[in-house]
Amino acid sequence: MEIKRFFADKTDYSDGRIVISGEEFLHLTKVLRYKTGYKAIVNLDDENDYLGTVEKIFKDYAVIKVDEITPNLCKTRAQVTLFQALPKGDKLDYIVQKCVELGVKQIVPFTSAYTNEIKYNAVRQNRIALEACKQCGRSLKCEVSPLNDFEGILKELSGYDTVIMPYEHATKGSMTKVSGIEAGKKIALIIGSEGGFAPQEVEAAKEKGAQIVSLGKRILRCETAAVIAAGLVMYELGELKDE
Repeated sequence: MEIKRFFADKTDYSDGRIVISGEEFLHLTKVLRYKTGYKAIVNLDDENDYLGTVEKIFKDYAVIKVDEITPNLCKTRAQVTLFQALPKGDKLDYIVQKCVELGVKQIVPFTSAYTNEIKYNAVRQNRIALEACKQCGRSLKCEVSPLNDFEGILKELSGYDTVIMPYEHATKGSMTKVSGIEAGKKIALIIGSEGGFAPQEVEAAKEKGAQIVSLGKRILRCETAAVIAAGLVMYELGELKDE
C-alpha cells in the first residue's frame, strides 16, 4: 500500500507522537480509510519527513507514533513568490497546483487594470495548494494569500532581492539574462491575467526594480505563462537538474 502524506502543526508533535485532527483526520479516516497499523508520512511544515505508524484512532483525531525522521529533499534553493493577476474561472486552480509542484513558496493573487474576474476563494486555493504539496512530496506548505491589488503588491516588492515581470509586449530580455536568480535569494515573479498588463503598470513595476522579460514570440495564455515562467526560474536555479 502506498504510504500517504499528511500535514500537522508543530504543536501536535510531542513525546514521539503526532496528533492528526481536523480536515486531515477526515481525509485519513473517511477518504483513505486508514486503520491502526497503517504507515504514514507526516509533515510539520519544517524540512523533515516524519515516518510513522497509526497507533490509535479516536472519534475526532488519530495518533501516529513516529518511527523515523528524515530530511525532506524538496527544499528549493531560493524563495520564489508568484504574484498572479486573478484569471477567469478555474484557471487559478491549475496555476496554483502546477506552481506548487514546481516549488513556488507563496502565491499572491491580485487584481490589475485588465483583470475581469472578481470571484476568489482563498480557502479553496489553499486546499489545492496543500494537496499539491502532498502529491509532489513537499514538507513545507505553500501559502496562497488573500486577494490583493496591483498597488498593494508594488509595496511588497521592496522585500525581494529579484523581481521579474514577463510582459507580452517586451521586445527584448529573456529569463536567461535576468540577474539575481541565485540560491538564497527572495525572488518575485509577476504574471498578468488574460489581458496582460497596462503600460503604466509595467512602468510602475520597473520603478520598483522589476526586470521586464519576454517569454518568446508567441503570446501565451496566462496559466501557461505562469507555469512556464516559474519553470524557467526553477531551471535557472538548478532545481530541474539531477544534482
